[in-house]
Amino acid sequence: MSDTASPPPPHSSGPRTASGSPRSRQNARIHGLTATLPESDTEAALMQAFADRWTAQLGADTEAEEALIRASAVAYARLERCRKVEEQTLAEASREAVSRWEKTQQHAVRRKAQDLSRDPSNTLADLEASSFGCEWLMRHWLRLDLKLEQGIAWDRDDKSLSMRLLGFHPQAPGPDAAPALRRFWHLVRLCCREAVPPVDAWPADPVAARAELRVVIQDELDRLGTLRDQSWLEHDADQAAAVAQLALIDTSKAGQLRQRYHREAFSEMIRGINQVMRLRVERSKDQDRQWHQAHPHVSRKRFPGTPSTGAGFPNRAAPNTPAPPPPAPDVPADPRPSDSRNEPPPSPSDPLRHPLKPYYTNDLRRNESERTSPDDVRTEPRFPRSSPLPDGPTSSAEGPRPPSDSSPRP
Repeated sequence: MSDTASPPPPHSSGPRTASGSPRSRQNARIHGLTATLPESDTEAALMQAFADRWTAQLGADTEAEEALIRASAVAYARLERCRKVEEQTLAEASREAVSRWEKTQQHAVRRKAQDLSRDPSNTLADLEASSFGCEWLMRHWLRLDLKLEQGIAWDRDDKSLSMRLLGFHPQAPGPDAAPALRRFWHLVRLCCREAVPPVDAWPADPVAARAELRVVIQDELDRLGTLRDQSWLEHDADQAAAVAQLALIDTSKAGQLRQRYHREAFSEMIRGINQVMRLRVERSKDQDRQWHQAHPHVSRKRFPGTPSTGAGFPNRAAPNTPAPPPPAPDVPADPRPSDSRNEPPPSPSDPLRHPLKPYYTNDLRRNESERTSPDDVRTEPRFPRSSPLPDGPTSSAEGPRPPSDSSPRP
């Protein structure tokens, strides 16, 4: 191993031809969902229509608002582009999922139909239980009818297939078989141009046998068509709807990328609208501030009876409301603060009021010298006292108290 490192490979500078350069510019262009410019004249007209309509509806007052509104309209056009691409992609994915499901069901029916040669009766019942099985039977009956319509004789395989499509083995029915089955076997042999012994009231030439056999095939097609529709409504329609609904959930990398582009366009549109609203709120606040500076005598507080200009400015007085007259200079203002807005200030003769309880006075707390009635004198309690008197046992207002249980007995 040599100590000298090999030089790095030269970097490619890209195509140099006139046809290769425009083609290389489209390498990063996959779906155009992130393009801010319109992709076609139709989309350009749509963006312009959005911008004009939004500007007329929102009413841009300044150039900044108009620019933000138009940018939001362009973002909305991108949002619509993402939505249309998402709907088309999901609809196509749903159709492809249903188509794959139908092919799977058809393949299962073909594999089931291989048992007709071994067990025609049970296999026919299984095929008639599904709409795809009925379609398989109808398709083979139509192929046999097409040969009769063109006047082409049936071969041995067609004769065997016709009997198996009815649920019977391809052999002559016995004498105890149903008359309809024995008649059908007679018609099939005539259509195959075989020598058939004549039977009374039955066709004897291939042309008449071919016409009657086509009537039998048409009745069988009508019966299978009814069974197919009924089976589709009862079983297969729900499965197809479930498959189509499941295909609408796109968890692939491309689906996640489309969802991200959709969210970015929506966020950009909302951001532009919010900026417009913020500019309008700030301009409204500035106008309100200028109006109050021009009318300093008008208070910002809203008193009862003060009209308002709207829901946005409840504290601003109406422009046509006359300003209140200034106070007269010769009337001195009362320096004493009033306790209540609706009551006059207390006079000097009023008793001293409590600072936190304006309706509480000290009249109830009078001195002993201010008592004017003997009723004001506090009386003794009606309950017996527990403290002993100096001259004898415990006394009360009601007389001597009987001895308690704890006192010594004589």
